[in-house]
Amino acid sequence: MALKRDSGDYYFEEHSEALLSAFNVYDDMQESEKRVTATARDMNLIEAALAVRDESYDKILILIRHGEAKHNEFERQYAEKHGTSFEQANEDENYPADPMLTGKGCGTMLNVSNRTATFFNKETGLLPELFVVSPLRRAIQSALISFPHDAPLTSLSSIPWVCHPSCMEQANGNKSEFVSSPEELEQTFPGIDYDLFKQSLMRGDVYNSSEKVPLFESKIDLMNRTDAFVEWIKERDEKVVVVSSHATWLQSLCAFSLQYEDSDNTNLEMFKKGEMRSVGIKFS
Repeated sequence: MALKRDSGDYYFEEHSEALLSAFNVYDDMQESEKRVTATARDMNLIEAALAVRDESYDKILILIRHGEAKHNEFERQYAEKHGTSFEQANEDENYPADPMLTGKGCGTMLNVSNRTATFFNKETGLLPELFVVSPLRRAIQSALISFPHDAPLTSLSSIPWVCHPSCMEQANGNKSEFVSSPEELEQTFPGIDYDLFKQSLMRGDVYNSSEKVPLFESKIDLMNRTDAFVEWIKERDEKVVVVSSHATWLQSLCAFSLQYEDSDNTNLEMFKKGEMRSVGIKFS
């Protein structure tokens, strides 16, 4: 599997190989008629704007990976200082939990906001109707910086923002996956709907919030989560949906839960930090 990745994304080759190996097992485990079939096509933002008025597409997904966060910076500085690998930084007591973006990460997302201001407006017709964000703060912050004119409480558009627990990264056992509580998130990012996140905690789902224990997730569980998200998004009325999440989750969604037509294997590649892609989807 060909990969494009950022420096510091040290676990991606291992993750990608494991995900690919798990897919054959996962596909055999699932009854194909029970999985939602979502045919997908990569498109640029001009094509996405045209696709909004094209009835052959049910959804236009705008997929974003968060910008550089403080744990990425900590890992890099730790490795430089101690001459060790990035992985060992996670064992340090000062490793950031549920980190926010660095200044560099904020700058990356500000660059994204320049693109969204150009392409997402009444003139193009490409207008977000729903924002879906991971509960981890770096993903929420990235979406808010990328679409400042649509931010909850400050926008006149009243576009819903939903915090969806299925979009969270929880694959690597890193302290950066220690998620804040819904109450803490509401204080930092008001105006977002945290009901799904609260419900998941009430059901006893583990998201590294109350107990600071690294959570490891199988690749099959990851694919279950991205498949469940596709089912959830199918039932929504909104057509243009912005999703802010993480590299491993986005790769599972694009490489396995969506079925790309005429693919050049771009869907298999890892999202870089701050990368935004647009995808047209048709359900059948």
